[in-house]
Amino acid sequence: MTQELTATFDLLSDDAAYDAGAEALYALAFGPGRHTKAAARLREGNSCRRDVSFVALSDADQLVGACRLWPLVTDQGDKALFLGPIAVAPDQKGQGLGGKLVEACLAASDNLTGLPIILVGDLAFFEPYGFRRVLKGQMILPGPADPNRLLWRPSPRLDVAIPAGKLLIQAAL
Repeated sequence: MTQELTATFDLLSDDAAYDAGAEALYALAFGPGRHTKAAARLREGNSCRRDVSFVALSDADQLVGACRLWPLVTDQGDKALFLGPIAVAPDQKGQGLGGKLVEACLAASDNLTGLPIILVGDLAFFEPYGFRRVLKGQMILPGPADPNRLLWRPSPRLDVAIPAGKLLIQAAL
């Protein structure tokens, strides 16, 4: 799915230099309650895969968007990546930047890891990118979440298993 942007942005691989700016965007987009969500448990103490995570910089070199992928493993031994959070600066919303960040992360992941991707989000937004609802009981988050928002995207490789079981942090893939 490709959208035309109405402004110019540079999409760059994530780097530690963008951490403070990305955290500020996440705080603005999701507020203080973001740390209490089940998805946050999968990021706490975990390190994002910077090689498949992206940020967006404006023409003025300001961080205006960020999207990260995090390594996971299930208690059944299946490997996957967890997508999120995705955040776009309020004054840049509605221009397709969030979608471009998702596309960049998915393309990089397909090329570099070949792993399935899991997220908590709206099916209406993510379905065009190949995501579908997780079957009830197939995957378990480390905390309460709306089961209708637990989504996954299959691996582009046929030899990678559909993730099943409790989702856990994996330090490195």
